[in-house]
Amino acid sequence: MRARAYQIPSEVYRELEAQILEQLRDGDLSQLRHLLGDHDLEVELLAGEWRVLMTELPDYYQVIDIRRRLARMVVSPDELPEFARALRDPARQEHWRPVSFGLAELADALPVDSDLVALVITEEPDDWMWAEPVFELVAIRPEVFAMLEPHMRALMLGGDYAGVARLAEDHAEGCVEFSPEQWRVLLRHVRERAPELVGVFEARLAVPADYTSIREALGLVADPRFQPSLDAWLRVHASSVEYALYFRDATLERREIDGSGLHMLPKRATQPMRVLPPDQRVGPVDEPRSGQTIPADGLPGNDDD
Repeated sequence: MRARAYQIPSEVYRELEAQILEQLRDGDLSQLRHLLGDHDLEVELLAGEWRVLMTELPDYYQVIDIRRRLARMVVSPDELPEFARALRDPARQEHWRPVSFGLAELADALPVDSDLVALVITEEPDDWMWAEPVFELVAIRPEVFAMLEPHMRALMLGGDYAGVARLAEDHAEGCVEFSPEQWRVLLRHVRERAPELVGVFEARLAVPADYTSIREALGLVADPRFQPSLDAWLRVHASSVEYALYFRDATLERREIDGSGLHMLPKRATQPMRVLPPDQRVGPVDEPRSGQTIPADGLPGNDDD
């Protein structure tokens, strides 16, 4: 998931501080966002950016819960000058550069040596989770992977494969997408032609040190007749750097959707009516007389009242 950073005028924040902090701990996201409606600035932070920010600046009020997908942080007006200086520190900006997009915008936008605003960061709504998952090979540059690996492994350990995919794709150098049939064929060819890759696919995440051997093995199964996108990527882009690789299996993410209590809509929303033969048809039902009701068992009876 990504996050949103809101710059709130100091007078607004001070008036609502108690409510904001209460909602930050236990509140519903929609209620918290309602409190933040009167904001000066909104900046989107990618899935890796807010994780790096909160991990490296832990001294500010934070609520992080991976299982509940919560990521919240508050910097009060009194704390803002120190926070803004930390964001603008040249060494830190260089360190964050591989994953920095919204962070750079946020650092430039916050006032320096001023207590005129507060900063509140919240997670984005869960709408992104209901996009249809796909089978992919995701390539991540080594300097990016060095910053994201602990967070990716924590999500994998918790079984949040949708979160892993979101994090990997937000900071990927490139992705190769497979149809379900292409993925099935790819796994079959891996077992037949490059069995050493079976463990790599099952592990999901491969480090840059193993990239060269994995790339050579992928060349054995990248048949252009079945895997034109993988073949093209290996020929054009694969030799650029030693990437970390994430093998995204869509079935792992569908299990989470299937277990969420939500029901997937059938492809056909209505069913044709079955026509009964004459010998199975029932006779006409008597209409209820005035003052009678039809109870749940379908027999005439008096009103419960």
